[in-house]
Amino acid sequence: MKVLWFSLSPGLADAYLNNNYEGIGWVKSLERNIQDKVELSVAFYHHADIAPFTYGATHYYPVKQYRRGKLTKIFRRLINGIEPDSDIKAFLKIINDVKPDLIHIHGTEGPFGLIQKYVDIPTVISIQGTITVYRYKFFSKITYTDVLRYSYLKSFLLSRSFLNVYKVFAKVAKREQEIYSYSKNFIGRTAWDRRVTKILAPEAKYYHNDEILRDAFYKNECEYRKTHRLIIFTTTWLNIYKGFETVLDCANLLDANNLDYEWQIAGLTPNDEVVRIAAKNTKRPISKNIKFMGMLNQESLAQAMLKAGIYVMASHIENSPNSLCEAQMLGLPCIATNAGGTSSLLEDGKEGILIQDGDPFAMAGAILEMNENYDQAITYGKNARRKAWLRHDQEKITDDLLKIYNAVLKEQLN
Repeated sequence: MKVLWFSLSPGLADAYLNNNYEGIGWVKSLERNIQDKVELSVAFYHHADIAPFTYGATHYYPVKQYRRGKLTKIFRRLINGIEPDSDIKAFLKIINDVKPDLIHIHGTEGPFGLIQKYVDIPTVISIQGTITVYRYKFFSKITYTDVLRYSYLKSFLLSRSFLNVYKVFAKVAKREQEIYSYSKNFIGRTAWDRRVTKILAPEAKYYHNDEILRDAFYKNECEYRKTHRLIIFTTTWLNIYKGFETVLDCANLLDANNLDYEWQIAGLTPNDEVVRIAAKNTKRPISKNIKFMGMLNQESLAQAMLKAGIYVMASHIENSPNSLCEAQMLGLPCIATNAGGTSSLLEDGKEGILIQDGDPFAMAGAILEMNENYDQAITYGKNARRKAWLRHDQEKITDDLLKIYNAVLKEQLN
């Protein structure tokens, strides 16, 4: 079977391209597991204009992003532009060169799904996040006015503020809804993305397939050491809907309750703009117990998490956040906001604690509850690890994906 992927990630070709990027690791993991079972090609955006190449068992087709040069890229940023429709010509040329039996598009947020207007090749789209819904939750506790008041001036001058991101989201959401309207087959992982698909593409078929995580989270397991000082861990990112202001508010509540703790934040530095905006939003100093870890590679991240006692996810909207899945794979006791698809990952009272997003009081209370009854917290962590091991079984995920491919091909023939 000849399969062509369209992805925002070059997958395993990161090594060939000398990229150190740690993101979208699940694409690499899936590619590694499936490339000897199908004839795989991967089309992806790249900053340089380079020819197609083969690396390992996969054929790669880079598409130069913003092909008219840096000035055009700057102009697009100034007008909050997204990828131009003219890129579709490059996608169609790749399809013509590869002549795949099936096309698998990773994500609805990119322009790749628009090819379905022009080709009749069986196609399936994996849902990552759905920007149409994310846009609704973009300004949750941090408001439009907060961003306007507290962003760096440089961000506005360079059109890189969160207001610009929001405007881009509006354009991407419009395109995404068009993609949903053309699509016949989707792959998802949670009750949330299944229900969203039912609204945006009511006639489409929905298939369930989980994600393979990064290697470091299969190789390690928590030892559950109760320490005098509680280590709380959160992995987050540079977006205002990730709920970092809830973390800051929660930390102040823990300080008021005299908890001896350190809250380690992976993915952010104290100088990041989202930290400044969140701190201004809370109207309090950042707790001295917050420790910013910056960006960590998967090995360093896993090792840091293994030293923690509790993992906390504060997002206002997610589908199936890999950060939470990674914590569960390690067996960390988890507290997560009941946002988007997280209730499909973690059962409240059995595998951890779910709280309302944006509620620092419930978050702080859940942390104290786990800390005071750590035997129960350990039970949560062990239950979560068992569930995660089944959910992220690499062989099963690969086999299920191949079954989906065959079902999509069979449906096309009928």
